[in-house]
Amino acid sequence: MLPDLPRWVEVRSNLFHGDCEIFGLEQKPMLSLVLRETDTGTVFIAGTPKVSAVQSALESYGPGTEVIAPLSEASWLKHILSGWTASRIILHLLKYPQQLPVTSANEVDFLNPATLGQLPIPADLLGELRSGSQYSRIAATFVGGQPVSFCYAGACTESLWDISIDTLPEHRRRGYAALCVAYMIRHLHTEGKQPVWASVDKNPASWRLARKLGFEPVDELVLLEPVPNTQHQE
Repeated sequence: MLPDLPRWVEVRSNLFHGDCEIFGLEQKPMLSLVLRETDTGTVFIAGTPKVSAVQSALESYGPGTEVIAPLSEASWLKHILSGWTASRIILHLLKYPQQLPVTSANEVDFLNPATLGQLPIPADLLGELRSGSQYSRIAATFVGGQPVSFCYAGACTESLWDISIDTLPEHRRRGYAALCVAYMIRHLHTEGKQPVWASVDKNPASWRLARKLGFEPVDELVLLEPVPNTQHQE
């Protein structure tokens, strides 16, 4: 019942894979629900569910908890999540693929999921890549034989996929992320899937790179995050 649009790519992907919990599902007069990702605890809002459903989804929330919803739902969510910070998530679609960099086989390739544990990368990044490899191939840009930037589909629907990018800190701002993103875009294009680039407005490096690669804004969401050491307020 949720259309295959950029704003719903993560929600629909979670529903397909079943890695989530649903609260306050209502189908009339319009579809409304609260979805909580099992792994991350991220909460997504569709429609205008009851306040009690949002509160149930946020019981015992931990560090890093986020609430993501269409901008049309921002006002009442800010009211019940008093003290939380709000940011805009800008959603982009690729309009000018000719702006993507050309990649060569010795620059970018897919990683073997079985050998991820052998990579000289931080533990948190390794955990993220292992999680991502459950549903997506992982493209990597190589420097001196070692992978330094990574791209995979963080979410995937029938026609869309959400771009997830990680680059080792010492290799950032050198164009390596653009190379593996371009490689992954061309690969998934053969499967009929368009890339969705989501960037928070307070992260200009992300949305500037998106536009440099030929992406254009098409929609916006609101991102709500708890201020450290505050409690959820009804």
